[in-house]
Amino acid sequence: LRDRGLGEALRAAANRATLPTTVEVLDEARHDSEVEAAVYFCCLEAVQNAGKYAGPAARIDVAVGRDHDVLWFEVADDGVGFDVDAGGAGQGFVNMRDRLGALGGDLTVASSPTSGSTVRGTIPLG
Repeated sequence: LRDRGLGEALRAAANRATLPTTVEVLDEARHDSEVEAAVYFCCLEAVQNAGKYAGPAARIDVAVGRDHDVLWFEVADDGVGFDVDAGGAGQGFVNMRDRLGALGGDLTVASSPTSGSTVRGTIPLG
């Protein structure tokens, strides 16, 4: 992460994932190390969660990009999903929200049974 950047670190993590995982990095620019670490570890947590809960036939897509002064990431799977409103978001999501919140960022989780899950985070830059 420190030497080769966020994109390369995420691609390496995808190669170790338990489910087929693709990575698309739309912003290869370097950012503050705290920002890159937050995005990396949140993506890693989301990929690990999908690996545990999405089901053996699921696929995972990771994307990272920048919209003006906001760096964003999205980790989506086409797995079994879960009911977010029924308390399906566990400690991993709390940790991701805390990590992003410390940098002024935010996390959203969208899922429903049988429709997969999408974890999206944003961090303001500058």
